Amino acid sequence: MTDAQRMVRLNLDLSPELNQILDELANKIGTSKSDVLRQAITLMQIMVTAKEETKKLGVPEANQLIVDEIIFSSEQQPKANASEGFLETFGSWEDTRTAEEIVDEIYSSRTVSDRDYSL
Repeated sequence: MTDAQRMVRLNLDLSPELNQILDELANKIGTSKSDVLRQAITLMQIMVTAKEETKKLGVPEANQLIVDEIIFSSEQQPKANASEGFLETFGSWEDTRTAEEIVDEIYSSRTVSDRDYSL
């Protein structure tokens, strides 16, 4: 049996942007989109293995300085103290309105219900 006969065929849905990137990569390295995806899967496998071995993957320049470090989003470790993770979110809210404008909007969007609740 040849390699082509043992291949598994997959259908893949991509956004137009990802398809464009895939086209560009295939053209740059002179191969097919399928080969680009195979190589990407191989690279991902290397990254997962490195992570399992508590190693990191980086992209060095010619002088061996790491210019980019590849980090998985799942690499974020849970905080030992739950409030530590909560406190890290402080300051992350961005808005052009003043605090007073935000409070006014909250109050004005409130509705009063006249439903009768019973337990």
